[in-house]
Amino acid sequence: MMIDKKQNKALGYVHIVEPVGGHGGMDYYDYGLALGLGEHDVKVKFYTCDVTRTRVYKNVETVITFKGLWKKKLFAKVSEYLMGHFKAFNIAKKAGGKIVHLHFFTFRSVDLIVIALARSMSFKVIATLHDVSSFHKQANKFVERSSYKLIDGIIVHNQSSMDALSQKSFVSSPVRIIPHGNYLPFIESLIYPAKRNVPFRLLFFGQIKTVKGLDVLINAIKLVKDKSYNVELVIAGKAWKSDLNLYEELINDLELNNDIQTHFRYIKDEEIASFYEGADLVVLPYREIYQSGVLLLTMSYGRPVLCSDLPPFKEFVEQGENGFLFKSEDHEDLAKQICYLVDHPEALIGAANQSNLMIRQKFDWSNIGQLTKGFYEQIL
Repeated sequence: MMIDKKQNKALGYVHIVEPVGGHGGMDYYDYGLALGLGEHDVKVKFYTCDVTRTRVYKNVETVITFKGLWKKKLFAKVSEYLMGHFKAFNIAKKAGGKIVHLHFFTFRSVDLIVIALARSMSFKVIATLHDVSSFHKQANKFVERSSYKLIDGIIVHNQSSMDALSQKSFVSSPVRIIPHGNYLPFIESLIYPAKRNVPFRLLFFGQIKTVKGLDVLINAIKLVKDKSYNVELVIAGKAWKSDLNLYEELINDLELNNDIQTHFRYIKDEEIASFYEGADLVVLPYREIYQSGVLLLTMSYGRPVLCSDLPPFKEFVEQGENGFLFKSEDHEDLAKQICYLVDHPEALIGAANQSNLMIRQKFDWSNIGQLTKGFYEQIL
């Protein structure tokens, strides 16, 4: 049998550089990936910010190179962002290993500088694209094209992201679909109770953005209440470039103040379980999405989910099997689905059980670590 020497080339250290970490919940993904790689004997150095809670896993070392980043004003923040990467790359150079793994939601000028710096230090740059394009504003074309030209390998999380990336004719680097893993190493899955809450409780959880369609859900709640269904909505999350006054005014105008609880703030890690524990159904009424950590978090907690019928959701959610779907941006159809699920609690129990089974089998970090290791070896 022939041995592929390239595939069996020693990786040495792999350097994951991700400055958001515990500031915005990225540490779950970062440590999940590091955990999975470590289980396959890859030595990982993970470079992040000083608000990240350090976790200890086999073959994983955490290095803090971004200090006070998220408390600084714009100029100082950019300076610390660049300096943190520079420190990380210098430590990585001394430790050995060719792979630097970066993470992006869009490409900014500062990110192009970071990628160019890594390449100038002779690293192979692997980039995970959590969003293929920004939902907030169009990326600068020159910056985007230049960034892609310097990247050696690209990871996306699903076929929908791959399809979107294929529309960018200037992308020539190898691309691999490797899913986002579950949250089971970091949380305790909850038992879905046989008895529903009274009133029936829906949860909207996560960062509030216009593309996440919270207004669609609020309008649907109005229709559900008009049909005399006893439901309440809990909203838990901090706004991101979204005006909370719009949602507060909508709640007031629809006279839903007694039916909607709002927690417009950052939800601390230790609070998350209590929101999920009290939920009968989690709703993701998004207008656009590439990959949803909230979907995977919901399934990891063992709660049923109702999503808009966007292609990325439909890759994972089978109607009536492991979750439920409604017509995207259609608050009337969303209201119809909510009413059906209030009337059919057995459907919720079945979906919760099936989704929790799927999340354990298809989104295991050890498997993801093995796939990622194989991609690193391919790029080397």
